[in-house]
Amino acid sequence: MISLTQEEIDKILSGKELKKISSDLGYFSKPFRIYHANKEFVVKLYFPVRNYALVSSIIKNHNDYINELKFIGLRIPETTILAKKAGNKHQLIIIQESFRDDELLRNCIKGASVSGLPDLCYLVFDDIIKFWKRKKTSLEIGFHPTLRNYSLHEGSLYFFDTFPPMLMNQKKLNRLIIKMSPYGGWIKKLVPPWLMNKVTDEYYHLDKMFIGIVGSCCRLRHDDAGKILAFSIKYVKDTVLLSESEKASIIKLLNKPPELSKIWILIRKLSGNTGSPNIKSPGVPVF
Repeated sequence: MISLTQEEIDKILSGKELKKISSDLGYFSKPFRIYHANKEFVVKLYFPVRNYALVSSIIKNHNDYINELKFIGLRIPETTILAKKAGNKHQLIIIQESFRDDELLRNCIKGASVSGLPDLCYLVFDDIIKFWKRKKTSLEIGFHPTLRNYSLHEGSLYFFDTFPPMLMNQKKLNRLIIKMSPYGGWIKKLVPPWLMNKVTDEYYHLDKMFIGIVGSCCRLRHDDAGKILAFSIKYVKDTVLLSESEKASIIKLLNKPPELSKIWILIRKLSGNTGSPNIKSPGVPVF
């Protein structure tokens, strides 16, 4: 955790004149950057709720979740989570060491040469396998390895989007997502809980994790989609860390650029969240 005194935290949160929006890609929060003591932090403010017991449970789950991801071998930037009173509600706040814009993996993928794309994607593929093979079988735990949740700092990959914490089963996570969403009211009306699985399957199933990354890369690099599919399939075929059945389940989903589900597109559109569209062509030939 970041070692900050309460006074320092108060200064960071009150430094609105120094505030700089960090990303418009967030769903639960629009992160912003704050400079303090010659260091830059990212601050994420979450939807206030009345239930303090819920907030306390999220804080504990968040800290335990980070510990589990670190135990698995993932790199997480220094992060702290706390709650602050917001009128008669409680607001969760995450303060995290920041990364430069050019270190955000999504930006790295967009700007990479064609020959440099495989190495960047393989870093995430390695993280997915690491998570899948090293997680404790006794734990109910999810993981969302998408491009926008990673940074590449000094040659090492860092996973920085730790909210919502996923040290729970998929059904509980679905309920938490709706509860903590700024758009929870209309989500409850439009999206039945079971349909949320179309969004969160990617957090609990190995093949969906892989195609989530491949799909994001294809959407960012339309012209290179065929090459992305080809080197992704090669990676899966060549790795000795996956079983033949695991390989087969992934490869059968990579016969064309993976697409976002309609429910994902709906949630993204109604929440004003930005991102690249699905590739409209029926398929891209694999080279």
